[in-house]
Amino acid sequence: MLFYIDYLDHITSGKYTFNHLAMRLRFDLLIFAGNDTLCMSVPACVKLADTTKLLMQLDLFWKENRIVLQLDKKHKENANNYFANRKRVLSKGMTEEKLLSHFEYVAYEDNRTNTFFNVYLPEVVSVASADLFIGKELDTDGLFRAETVKMFERHYDSICSTLDINQAINFTGIVNRINSLAVENTSLFQRAVIEDLIKEEYMPTTVEQLAIATLLDRSFALANAFTSNAIPLSLVTNQLTGKWLIHLLSRSYRKLFVLICRLSWSDVFFLSQDEDWRHFLSYINAYIFITQEIVRTDQDRQIDTCIKRISHSISLFSLLCLAKEEALGATKSILYNNGLFSEAQNIDLMVDLLEESYAGRYRRLLSILYAIDLSANRIEEKLTKDKRFSYILEIGRHQKEKTYELLN
Repeated sequence: MLFYIDYLDHITSGKYTFNHLAMRLRFDLLIFAGNDTLCMSVPACVKLADTTKLLMQLDLFWKENRIVLQLDKKHKENANNYFANRKRVLSKGMTEEKLLSHFEYVAYEDNRTNTFFNVYLPEVVSVASADLFIGKELDTDGLFRAETVKMFERHYDSICSTLDINQAINFTGIVNRINSLAVENTSLFQRAVIEDLIKEEYMPTTVEQLAIATLLDRSFALANAFTSNAIPLSLVTNQLTGKWLIHLLSRSYRKLFVLICRLSWSDVFFLSQDEDWRHFLSYINAYIFITQEIVRTDQDRQIDTCIKRISHSISLFSLLCLAKEEALGATKSILYNNGLFSEAQNIDLMVDLLEESYAGRYRRLLSILYAIDLSANRIEEKLTKDKRFSYILEIGRHQKEKTYELLN
């Protein structure tokens, strides 16, 4: 499956530090780089200097085609053709004064764009253009316009319900203006340009500005993903993602979490391919699936009864309550902000305590918990004890790369 890394692009509603986003990418790569492919648009790689710097550390992910780039076929697998065309579009859509200070135009003129696309990818990573670039099935600009109209229509009532009558009237005018811009196909439809125009014409409040920026960013993420039939990572609500895994491990297996945060990007790649790690993720997904099914089939009252019977085990009581609430949230398409697992001090003791409390399908939860704990401990050992011998593997790879000598 193809996933779009939308949060490394320029966003106008941003509230996270770049270090937070880099950590999020680390865990998303650990989840998806084993079996799936991640992609970004060509311009998203260079709009932010921090993004470019981060991407230039991911050598193995580029070499093994775990990350690819979207580029329309008309640009003939040459990013420079895209940048030349995009600069022409930007220059037609704004005054020269605004153009020279516009973040996108400035990025394309910066040396980092040439370094990344003309030096790093072809010479350092040595990835072939045919492997690096994937085409676009649909027009991104058209999708962005359409998604924006749908996004504001979908959230209009809920936003207006939080505003007083005068603000609601003003916001109605803003939405109508944005819709009119979206259907004017000959005009430049770009987030920063739209927001500047709205500020000048409607003087929106801080709350309104944030709502506008958030909906535009979300629409832009969907458009960039859908143009290549991908899924935008930051908008996934009911599957395990890097953001959720960070929260889960930082609360449940703190030592393992710290070890992963200290890994080099090369080691992150190798861990993403590790069989024990893949099993670990599968066990977590199994727990998510079963818990969601319990809630979906209206059996949460039964599980509540089981939870109350073992309330003396504080850590597991918290764990199961969180699991139930998180699964319920997922069925309502609410973004996960909390992990499923609380501090688990002794999984063996918990299994013994609950052996008779659960029956039938609920005992599978205990089996999965036990499997998760075994896998987590095994991975932690790999990242500590086994790490001492990693240099030996490198020597073994050198031997394997030698030409074969035959006995004549």
